[in-house]
Amino acid sequence: MTSPVPAPRPLEQLATEGERLGWIFNDRNLYRRKFLEPPPQPAPVPPDLRERLTRARSGMVKRILISLGAGLGAAVLIGCCGGVLTRDSEGARGLVLFLAGLFAVGGVAGAILAGLLPSLARRSVDEAERRAQAEHAIAHASWDSRRQWHDQQQQHAVDALPEWSAASPSPGARRVDIVGGTSYGWEAVLTVFGGSLLASRGRMVLADFTGEALSGELMQLALGTGRTVREVVLPADLASFDLVAGLEPGELVDGLVEAMYGDAPGGGNRAERSQDALLLNRIAAVLAPDLTMARLLAALRTLSGQGGLLPADLESRLLAMRPEEARVRRIEAFLHPLEAMGSDPATTPPADLTCLVTEGGAGRAQHELLKDLLVQWLGHQVRRDAAPIGSLVLLGADEIDHRAVERLSTLCERRGIRLVLFFSHLRAESLQTIGGGEVALMRLGNHQEAAQAADFVGRGHKFVLSELTRTLGGDETHTLADTTGESETKGGSKGERASRHGLRRYTTSNWSKTRNWSQTESTAKGTNWSEAASAQRVYEYVLEPRVLQDLPEYAMILVKNEGRGSVVQAVEVDPAIVTLPRVSMAPIAQQPLPDPAEAVIPAEHHPSQVTVSRPQPLAAPESATPSWGNITDPPRHQQRP
Repeated sequence: MTSPVPAPRPLEQLATEGERLGWIFNDRNLYRRKFLEPPPQPAPVPPDLRERLTRARSGMVKRILISLGAGLGAAVLIGCCGGVLTRDSEGARGLVLFLAGLFAVGGVAGAILAGLLPSLARRSVDEAERRAQAEHAIAHASWDSRRQWHDQQQQHAVDALPEWSAASPSPGARRVDIVGGTSYGWEAVLTVFGGSLLASRGRMVLADFTGEALSGELMQLALGTGRTVREVVLPADLASFDLVAGLEPGELVDGLVEAMYGDAPGGGNRAERSQDALLLNRIAAVLAPDLTMARLLAALRTLSGQGGLLPADLESRLLAMRPEEARVRRIEAFLHPLEAMGSDPATTPPADLTCLVTEGGAGRAQHELLKDLLVQWLGHQVRRDAAPIGSLVLLGADEIDHRAVERLSTLCERRGIRLVLFFSHLRAESLQTIGGGEVALMRLGNHQEAAQAADFVGRGHKFVLSELTRTLGGDETHTLADTTGESETKGGSKGERASRHGLRRYTTSNWSKTRNWSQTESTAKGTNWSEAASAQRVYEYVLEPRVLQDLPEYAMILVKNEGRGSVVQAVEVDPAIVTLPRVSMAPIAQQPLPDPAEAVIPAEHHPSQVTVSRPQPLAAPESATPSWGNITDPPRHQQRP
């Protein structure tokens, strides 16, 4: 997390060399790498100790009984048999009793030892576990020290990275078009971008057609850095600011005709334009070389019947023209608001920052005329070499004819002047104008304008999850069969046989009975589970229109050219960013992100930049023709068909 740092004059820090539209946020934590060494695991207890403990516990009672039975049984047997055999000998009897007691004690001792074996085995296991834990504690402490050292190195490397890097136009961009936004957002862009242009390119001319006077903070910045500032409010300061001063009669007439027909569809009727230009050229030829707006209006009024405004010889030459009165009155109506222009010209030298601000309360027709004349005047200033300018900024360029913008853009490109155009909306006239350079998109509240801006950024192919299928099934079969069978067979025979004593009758009988019984039972149970996902290739917006509608006030989307490809960058234009730590006033090439498997926060690309298109070769390179040994194939122009 960043916090403001005290700066004595933060506004003046913006006047640093290097063109900056704003700043791009670089998440430094994306460059953190994991400590890949796994933690040590405690060594297992030897299995023979576990087996010995198991055997000791499982056969303890049996061994105790065997020991007691064997020892006491042997003692009783020896005592009984020996007592009978040695009843006449006292010495032999004592020996028998000794042996019987010895066997009895041995049996008891064996039983006690059998009872102690589990405890001894448990003690060996505990000792092995304590030894393994001690070794694991040492290994874990060593591993933890290496992990902490790795984290410290990562923290030092991350702290050395800037968190905000300057967003600048591409080196080959001839102009910058800023579309959308609010008055506060424009004022922030003027302060940040204008301060860098003053420091990098020198003299600047700014024309504000919004009527909001958004250049106040920029003028304060210029004054704070020791630069001269001149502010001209139109039409209040028309007397001291002559938009036609220094123009040749032909240039003046062309500028007036363009201003009069600037809002006509297709440039107006060509015949009417030609007739108005012819009339004004003839009047200018009469008034030359003293040609001013006041004398031009006096000549038009003379043609409409008002006398005494010019010398008699000039009036006679003008009246000899006999133009259409309706045409004269229409031209006079157009030029009437400019009558005071140049009546009290200022003699101040060109300033480092010249701000031409139109008042919001002026009439619609006068506002449009002043705007068109200002564009013509700016083109004349660009062509002049006496006081070259470094940058030209137009605020509210929505309704300027796209042909005038293209001419001005061409003049600026040839003379190396940075042209910056601010468009409030993305409408028909703006759509014909933007795209001559790099485009910065700010908040566009209207959904149609946001959709048009998204179309301008472009679309791209990507794969999205289109279908997800999960199937769970099972079957169970249970069969039970009982079979019972029984059979019985009886049979017999009668007969006679002779014997010594006479005939004897006998009878034979046979009987058998069979019974069988069987039962069969079978059970089958099965479960199946499947999960399938399918992805579909779609062609969607790189930047959704809803994103442009929800942009913050001090945010912009910069569509920037990179070679034959283009990228989209998220830019912050808040001037207060300059007070934060780790702010770079120059653009910095983005370092490649670590592999997602090694990164603490896995990311495949920088969140602040999206690649719209990549440069592709115009043609695939031809594969090399195989050769045999050191003999190479002849060139194509020497090969026979």
